[in-house]
Amino acid sequence: MKNKWKWIGLIFIILLIALLLALGLFFWGDWFGYATVREKSQLWIQGMLLLFGLLLTPILITNSYKLWAKDKTKRESLNPVKNKKPKEPQPFAEFLDIKKQCRYRLGPFWRYKICKCLVLGFHSDVELLLPNLPKDQWQLCDNTLMVYGGDIQDEPNIPWLQALKKHFSRILPFFTKPIDAVVWVTPKQYLDNNRRQQLLLEKAVLKLQARNKALKWCPPLYLVAGQQSQWSQKGRIEQSVGLLFTELKQEAMEPVVVSLNQLAQECSQRGVRQIKDNTNYSFLLKLSQDLVKRDISNIKRYLTSLISFPYSPNVRGLFFTPHQSQTHEETSIFEHSLAMTPTWQSIRDDANAQMGRRMGIQWDIWSCYAVISFMGIMCIALCTSYFRNASLIDDSFELVKQADGSIKKDYTSRLQIQHQLQQHLEQLLYRQEKGAPLFYRFGLNHNDEVLKRMWLTYRATNSRNIATPLHNIMTDYLTLLTELPPGDSRREKLVDSAYDVLKAYLMMGRPDKSDGLYLSEFATKKWRTPEGVSDGDWQRLMPDLVRFWGQMLNLHPNWAQNNDARLVKDVRQILINKIGVQNALNTLYQELIQRASQHYANQNLNQLLEGLDSQMLFSTDVEIPGVYTRKAWDDTIKSEIAEMAKYRKEQIDWVLSDGESDLTASISPDTLKKQLTDRYFSEYGAAWQYFLNTIQWHSSNNVSDVIEQLTLLADTRQSPLIALINVVKYQSEVAYSGDGLSDNLIRSAQELIGNKSKTGLPINNEASGPLTATFSPVTSLLNSKNTDGLSLQTYLLRITQVRLKLQNIANSADPQAMMQGLAKSVFKGTSIDLTETRDYGNLIAANLGEEWSGFGYSLFKQPLEQSWQVVLAPAANSFNEVWQNYIVSQWEKSFAGRYPFKNSGNEASLAELARFLRADTGLIDNFITSELSGVLEKKGGSWVVNSVNAQGLNFSPKFLDTLKLFNEISAELLATGDVALSFDLMPRSGNKIARTELLINKQKIDYFNQTPTWKRFNWPGDGYSSYSQLSWSSDTSGLRLYQYHGGDWAWIRLLESASVKPLDSSRYELIWKTPDHRKLKFILRTQLGGGPLTLLKLRNFTLPKTVFE
Repeated sequence: MKNKWKWIGLIFIILLIALLLALGLFFWGDWFGYATVREKSQLWIQGMLLLFGLLLTPILITNSYKLWAKDKTKRESLNPVKNKKPKEPQPFAEFLDIKKQCRYRLGPFWRYKICKCLVLGFHSDVELLLPNLPKDQWQLCDNTLMVYGGDIQDEPNIPWLQALKKHFSRILPFFTKPIDAVVWVTPKQYLDNNRRQQLLLEKAVLKLQARNKALKWCPPLYLVAGQQSQWSQKGRIEQSVGLLFTELKQEAMEPVVVSLNQLAQECSQRGVRQIKDNTNYSFLLKLSQDLVKRDISNIKRYLTSLISFPYSPNVRGLFFTPHQSQTHEETSIFEHSLAMTPTWQSIRDDANAQMGRRMGIQWDIWSCYAVISFMGIMCIALCTSYFRNASLIDDSFELVKQADGSIKKDYTSRLQIQHQLQQHLEQLLYRQEKGAPLFYRFGLNHNDEVLKRMWLTYRATNSRNIATPLHNIMTDYLTLLTELPPGDSRREKLVDSAYDVLKAYLMMGRPDKSDGLYLSEFATKKWRTPEGVSDGDWQRLMPDLVRFWGQMLNLHPNWAQNNDARLVKDVRQILINKIGVQNALNTLYQELIQRASQHYANQNLNQLLEGLDSQMLFSTDVEIPGVYTRKAWDDTIKSEIAEMAKYRKEQIDWVLSDGESDLTASISPDTLKKQLTDRYFSEYGAAWQYFLNTIQWHSSNNVSDVIEQLTLLADTRQSPLIALINVVKYQSEVAYSGDGLSDNLIRSAQELIGNKSKTGLPINNEASGPLTATFSPVTSLLNSKNTDGLSLQTYLLRITQVRLKLQNIANSADPQAMMQGLAKSVFKGTSIDLTETRDYGNLIAANLGEEWSGFGYSLFKQPLEQSWQVVLAPAANSFNEVWQNYIVSQWEKSFAGRYPFKNSGNEASLAELARFLRADTGLIDNFITSELSGVLEKKGGSWVVNSVNAQGLNFSPKFLDTLKLFNEISAELLATGDVALSFDLMPRSGNKIARTELLINKQKIDYFNQTPTWKRFNWPGDGYSSYSQLSWSSDTSGLRLYQYHGGDWAWIRLLESASVKPLDSSRYELIWKTPDHRKLKFILRTQLGGGPLTLLKLRNFTLPKTVFE
């Protein structure tokens, strides 16, 4: 019958819950998003299934356990276990006995009904007050439990105490109050006033504190002092004799003294009555006597000492009781039976009224508080969230109703309602992305459900108010553009904005390309205010509505508008024809440079060298534009070009290209990027070339300044040249790097980026980049292993050699003499090191090429040319004296006042002339060979200036012309070593000339107008008949003498009076005019050069006095 009613009650509860759930869903389901009957039915079924699951789970577990136990018993009966190990005794088994006895006597809640007292004290003292307790360990009487815990001064038994706490603590609240009181049975001498007793008291308090920590509980402490009587107290009516303290304080012990005095007086009064009944009952009188005589002050001192410790216990009472005899007739006949006395009853009653206190951090209590607080907060939060979400749902559906019913309203009202709906949607979207506010959460947030419902209304409202009208406007615009002929002026105006219109038109049809901000700006410019709408409302509402719609197109591709593919194709073709990269390239590039130049200032040479002073060596007033630096490229230009290409790609890839047809390569983004990059690097290299080519070397005119310049130039740590090369190397690498080569000139080469404060000889990076071709002539000098042998390292070493040589000259005893000696060695070509060093600098300058000519000349050629000039220029004047002493003086001695050098009858000796002019062995050739072979060299038999070694020397132009003349004469007249010249003459008929006769040193040609032939002449002949004669006759006269000259130079004198006309490279026309103006004509054919005509150049010739100016 009992089980029957249980099942009936269970069924009733299930039906009641089902009914309540159904009613809740019916009335309030809409608030939680369950609007339809189907959704509510599904939720009701799920709730009932959950309920049945919760009810059936305990039944299934219980039945399963019963079946398992039954099966186990059956198996054990069939297969008994032999030699089963006995169970090990559990530690502290007395607590199990106590629990068993207490539960039996007081029921399951015995912990709340019993007073649990922990008795501490010496074994003998406890035995006198509680007989058999130390032996039994615990004693129980009614609702009082006494547990013996040993001597108070013994070390606490922590495991025993923890077991006590485990078995005796009250489960609620949170395992508190393991014991209600601590009863300390004081020793007999506890009131002695000595050092030992004080130390024992302190130790007892410490051990008591340790026990409290183990129990995590501080119970009240009751002091019980046993009193021994000389006479038996059997039959005496016992009373509870003692004091209870509310709160003991050191500074307020007077109330205790008063209470003890009152206690002594009461004991005296009752003791008198008791002793009248029986003279043996002297306990109270003796106690009163002891208190009055000595114990009151001792008890005050004792209690003061007890509570003076920082860890003093909570002393609640002090009781006095006589010793109990073990042979007392009322000794319990039951084991563990407590003989209750009024003293124990008083302690029990007071202990039950006390709460005690916890010790340490009570994690269980704090956890409970935290759980309760959390549950309270959750309840408040759930209620708040419920009302907030309910309000949100109501507001949302109100807006939906307004938007759905706005069809019949005016356009302004529709826009305002849509704007309100949009603001609400933006709020919901923000909450969806960032999370709803805290008070909208806690499991009741319906943000997504509300947003899903509102999108349907927004799409219909926006289509009516914004999407369709704007799409129609753009369609009409593009259609008109395609219909107008190419030459129409209206088409030219429309095509300027056609790209923006087409882009917006495509965005509306391609949600993946939609840009809300662009559509908003476009609509603001192109969509005029409709009729019936004020400009203020239109400009306030329309841009924001278009922006939001454009941004939401990405999330809702099904909102896309249907575009006319044919219209799009026609407009694209029109725009592609309009866009031309070549026309826009210069504009784009100038815009790029102009924007970048605002962030990068021009840099002068001093800034590039980071403050390193180069004024001593070189300088330039030109500045390098800041945009043509590596920093500008890395930080700005590269990204700007990429952005332009990206913009062009965006502009072309989807606005002007359908992704299927190939566009013209000239307008592709890659082409634009390449063109901009190529142009930038072209101007980048040109800017640096111009800047470096304008650098000018600061010339010095004395040796000491030159030495200082060369010292600074070759200093690997302070050289402005090395610093400049570092800058050039760094600027030319532009986002490229390679493996460098170790440098032998210095121990450690520092990269410019790694340590810009040190110039250091740079390390060549064999990288390939856009500026490699431009800067390779300069950067190739950094490679000491170049195949051409030209390197900056070798150049600086040779600079050092020149500087050391000049330094030795400057430090010598006679610097002038050493300088002249060095110059002479240079003139002679014997100073190999100085010459080769200068040649090396010239070679580097030449190897840099025409594009780097200014840079190479100023920094590689001119420093050594300057050193060369410092050496040679002072010695040029002294060398002129040598020329005059050795050559000019002998020349004057041999030819002064003689023909052809002077118009005189005295003639110069041809043999003497040959001695001076003879090639290789002549005086002049010997002098040049021995003294000037370093600066003059013979090419093709002629002396020419050595363009390399003679740089810096100013040769006298007359001297060079003289050498040229002497070379011609030597080549034509002194080919065999002596003066010998062969030439051919052929007479020609003249005007009324009948006969012409010419005699040169017995060699005769007689012409009387017959067929002319060539006649070979040798000059000067045998030297025995040295004369020359020219005669002629006309048709009216006889033979006449035109001129006659005697001597070796006779023929030259005759030629002097003729007029000469070159016919070709080897023939000349000679004409002598007679007094009657007739012409005697001959054709002169030479074997080399001008033949005898060359000697005419010696007329009035003077040998130059100086070689150098």
